[in-house]
Amino acid sequence: MNAPEPPAPSDPSTDDARLEKMLRAASPPYIDDAGFTDRIMASLPAARRRAEHRRSALLLGGLLLGCGQAVVFGGSGLVAFLAMLMERLAAWSALPVPGLGAAFTVGGLACWVLAIAAGGWAWARTR
Repeated sequence: MNAPEPPAPSDPSTDDARLEKMLRAASPPYIDDAGFTDRIMASLPAARRRAEHRRSALLLGGLLLGCGQAVVFGGSGLVAFLAMLMERLAAWSALPVPGLGAAFTVGGLACWVLAIAAGGWAWARTR
């Protein structure tokens, strides 16, 4: 016996449309519950807010603990390396960069323009 041939690939947009049409046809019509669903939803307690600050505190604590362990177990070689790295960064940051002032001016102006445009857009949507 011959094995069946796999179906030819079709356009995903037509597949999506066909699937949506089948699902809509299979869904039951709306059943009026005389406000029962609304009353139940209103009686439920408010959703809890996720504790994002707890996650941030744990991450910060882990970072500080890891840094402390690196200093303690790294020995004097690590401290000497970090001191040398700080000296190089300080020397590098003192070097002038041509055009940096102009770049900051243009970047700052662009930020102000975007902030004003976003504020205007938000204000227009609330009216």
